Amino acid sequence: MHPTNHSTMRFRCGIFLLLMYQCALHGQPVHFSQPSGFYLDSLLLQLTTETPYPIRFSLDGSDPTASSPVFTGPIWLHDRSPQPNGIAGVPTNPANTAADYRWRPPQGQVPKSVVVRAALFEGSEQVGDVVAAEYFIGTGLDSIGLPVVSIWADSAGLFGYEQGIYVPGKDYDDNPFIWQPGNYYNEGPEWEREAIFSYYDGKDLALQQPFELKMHGGGSRLLPCKSLRLSAKEGLGAGHFEYPFFPERSHEAHKRLVLRNGGQDFSRTLMADVLMQSLLAPTGLEYQSARQVVVFINGVYWGIHNLTERYDKHYLRHYHDGDLEAIDHFEIAMDYWPNEGSSADFEALIALLPFSDLSDPAQYADVAQQLDLQNFIDHHISKVYGGGDDWSGNNEEIWRPQRPDARWRWLVNDYDDAFVNFEKNSYGHATRTDGVNWPNPEWSTRLFRSLMQNPGFAKQYKQSLRKHLDTTYHPARVQRAIDSLATRYRLEMGRHIRRWGHPASLAQWEANIAQFKVFAAQRAERVWHNFKDYFPDIYLPPSEVSVRPNPVGEVLWVDLPDGLVGKADFRVFNASGQLVQYGVWTNEQANELVVTDWPTGLYVLEIVAEEFAFRQRVVKR
Repeated sequence: MHPTNHSTMRFRCGIFLLLMYQCALHGQPVHFSQPSGFYLDSLLLQLTTETPYPIRFSLDGSDPTASSPVFTGPIWLHDRSPQPNGIAGVPTNPANTAADYRWRPPQGQVPKSVVVRAALFEGSEQVGDVVAAEYFIGTGLDSIGLPVVSIWADSAGLFGYEQGIYVPGKDYDDNPFIWQPGNYYNEGPEWEREAIFSYYDGKDLALQQPFELKMHGGGSRLLPCKSLRLSAKEGLGAGHFEYPFFPERSHEAHKRLVLRNGGQDFSRTLMADVLMQSLLAPTGLEYQSARQVVVFINGVYWGIHNLTERYDKHYLRHYHDGDLEAIDHFEIAMDYWPNEGSSADFEALIALLPFSDLSDPAQYADVAQQLDLQNFIDHHISKVYGGGDDWSGNNEEIWRPQRPDARWRWLVNDYDDAFVNFEKNSYGHATRTDGVNWPNPEWSTRLFRSLMQNPGFAKQYKQSLRKHLDTTYHPARVQRAIDSLATRYRLEMGRHIRRWGHPASLAQWEANIAQFKVFAAQRAERVWHNFKDYFPDIYLPPSEVSVRPNPVGEVLWVDLPDGLVGKADFRVFNASGQLVQYGVWTNEQANELVVTDWPTGLYVLEIVAEEFAFRQRVVKR
């Protein structure tokens, strides 16, 4: 058995017995001699009851019935991974799905846990509820290096032809030629499933509770591995998932969670969205924390997922102390889709922009008081840097509290198609006016285009862009984040690929990670040049700034434009993106930097003033 101390064993048993409360309420508990968990070797399981009723049990994940075996003595449990794959062999999208996203059968036998379900019977009638425990047996399962999420639900409700929410099923066969057919696209209470959630952290069962399961996402539901939404319900036993899934957060209670499949990045790396949101964590933008986990469904290995927070009123309550029932929150998915409250005021704002001149201070002030401008700028720059295609008429979430002084804020969301093309012309994408359909119809680019008419906003945007490119998206910082995240996924990626066939191989996944790093090395400079090309009147050429000598040995002299009014802020960053020197210069003094103590290498000098922004590489000899 997996080595564990007595206190851990008591903890496991305590958690497990708490989950037997339904059966205990009926007065007919079934006791398991071993708690759920990871075991290196086979084990004998004893089932006991204090009642005269016989115990019937199953080992295939199904609920026991009157024809199931009666427990008469210890059950020998062993690694059942060599057994047939069962639900892992069920195709989860149509055979005509594009090859990059088509379901592929597992390569060999997938890992499996042993799920023991037991219930008491009086003749052919079940007495009380079904009780279950799960055992991960063998050195193969013990090698899993990530937390494990196990979901138990009725298999017919997940994979059945008529009601299975995870398969194309009857809905696809009835409507094969419409946009997005399939059982997994259906919504409503009849497409929600009661299930049991178990979370194993460091091989120990940390949390187990009933919850409500439904499909999550839009177009990504077509992928073979799908995103799942988990909702804690008071009526099922617990109103929140109470556990520190995300150590960087101060709270542990989560009303809803999402197991994300990586979206469009499923066949590349699984980590594009997680990477971008982690880069944005220090910026003050609302972002979704994530943790990489391995999922089992009904005892069958389901691969790597990203366990994340979900944007909703419960999330916003944690981070903004707003009235839980008094917010406006909507999504843009080629139209406005309210989640809470209304999007009417925002829609009215966008509708009036063609008749507004935001270069006029009064009209600009009227629009600005409705928006958190810095939030919009930071969010917009993140989309530009990511270089994806699926915005701004799609994958946008916006919210505000319902109070007179509230301003609209953007929630960073869905960067699954980021980090693909470092040459992407994102300002062309963000200013398009001829689009009438996905992903950036004219109305969706209208706000940015209108705001950029105002010199003050344009200057704020330019300075924020330069700051983010030098800090948030500094090549060395992004590459370090890529390496750090890839290390976590790498723990399990080989087994995940054998399960799903996406990406095509571990070598291909490594190549995709390498491509992310190429993107990180090139993207910031490409964005800056793209910005200059689209807004030449905002980016004043720094031809009047002189930096000498370069390379430099001891003292760097900087001449600023004669027309400079006021002060210019300067900062110097080393090749790793670390700030090494900063200060203020004017035209009334000789501007010099003593660099004697700088280590030999490459530096970046940034100067920002009201009239201009300047950036240049400096080599220290």
